[in-house]
Amino acid sequence: MQERKPKLLFEDRPVATPPTHLWRGLLIVLLLFAGTRLVTWIGAYHGAWTLFRIEHQIDPPLEQHIPELEDQFVQGSGPEFETATDLLVDFMPLCRFDGIHYKSIIEGGYQYTPPPPGTTDRRELEQNIAFFPLYPLLVKPFTAFLTTHAAMILVTHLCTLTAAVLIFLWIRRRIDQPVALCTVAITLCWPASVYYSFAYAEAVTLVTCVIALWLIDARKWWAAAIVCGLVTASRPTALAIVGVLALTYWLLTDLPRGKRVTRLMLLCVIGGAGIAGYALYLTIEFGSPFVYFANFKAGWVPEHRRADWLAFLTLTPVWEQFKYFRDLVAFAPPVGLLNAPNTLMWNMPLNLFVLFLSLAGLRRVPASFRPLLALGPLIFLHAYIAGGGAKFGIEPIARYTAVAIPAFVVLAAWMIREWRPAPRTAVFVFFVLIQAAWAYRFGLREWSG
Repeated sequence: MQERKPKLLFEDRPVATPPTHLWRGLLIVLLLFAGTRLVTWIGAYHGAWTLFRIEHQIDPPLEQHIPELEDQFVQGSGPEFETATDLLVDFMPLCRFDGIHYKSIIEGGYQYTPPPPGTTDRRELEQNIAFFPLYPLLVKPFTAFLTTHAAMILVTHLCTLTAAVLIFLWIRRRIDQPVALCTVAITLCWPASVYYSFAYAEAVTLVTCVIALWLIDARKWWAAAIVCGLVTASRPTALAIVGVLALTYWLLTDLPRGKRVTRLMLLCVIGGAGIAGYALYLTIEFGSPFVYFANFKAGWVPEHRRADWLAFLTLTPVWEQFKYFRDLVAFAPPVGLLNAPNTLMWNMPLNLFVLFLSLAGLRRVPASFRPLLALGPLIFLHAYIAGGGAKFGIEPIARYTAVAIPAFVVLAAWMIREWRPAPRTAVFVFFVLIQAAWAYRFGLREWSG
């Protein structure tokens, strides 16, 4: 009995969309961008405001504290507390954690000094060479007329909006307008997309990755390789895009094997130019490219925090991330429910969902699109191996896999073609609720990956 092939979610022949719909679609993209960024901003600022109230023991009603708060913005409240200015002004709620390190790079350049043996000072252990240069390079020109924080936030939002428009234009041409709009909505509502509003490199990675994917999909190999070089200058996990370029080129070209191998090697060299360029800079500035790994091993993911070989190979650190779901039901309501807005609870389910979409989508998309679905799994694999299975390396993977746009295309086409409106709405509401919680916890200065 012949196996029945599953129906494709879309064909290589795009559905014609009237040109008049283009501007309507772009308007919807702009509204999606504005709405989701508003959710992130409100969440982050509310979290920062909550932190301020906790530190200063401000009880409701708020009106009783207005004169005191006005003084806070002028003179502060003493060395034991952060002032309102420290916590709320100059985009501070959006510039925590990695944003602090990017600011140090923009204002003072890269710094690295081998930490003294036995030191426990995180400022000496976690140095800013861990962060790749493309984002600081893009921000630097804007600091001529903006504060560093304002420049970082401006660049992230410009990159996010540009990426949303490019996703819409690419998928609209590749498939049709409804799937394109749904893909943009998933990208911007995806919980980890909060990082596209923070002072992080994720938005820069997103926009360069989208350009590279479009070029790879159009089989413009050399242009794609050059853009991949930019992607790999944004963060180390972006190296996965070179793997996608290589896989797509190998599968979709019909050149003789020898010539194909030669060109493939050259494409990979160009695609990895960002990492190679940063390694060259570290060699010139600090004497060796391996200071990057020394810094990571000493401070960011030290050896004793990595998983042992058995735990690493059995993916034990991955399964351990579901402990938050255990705690959700381990305690009697409503105490257990307090775990639901814990953003670390949703990191691994989001990663596994991206992997599911990437693998399940292989049989539901045209052969020309299948190699692009390798992006999510390659990012996950790279991040897991590089982190050695350490908790610190596992928890941020959800924001890395958030650039796996091909997986979102599969989900969007699936939703548009086969889902009813109610489930679609429920999924988006669920995503936005987690996004709001993620932004709130970030503003509260709680590590969220």
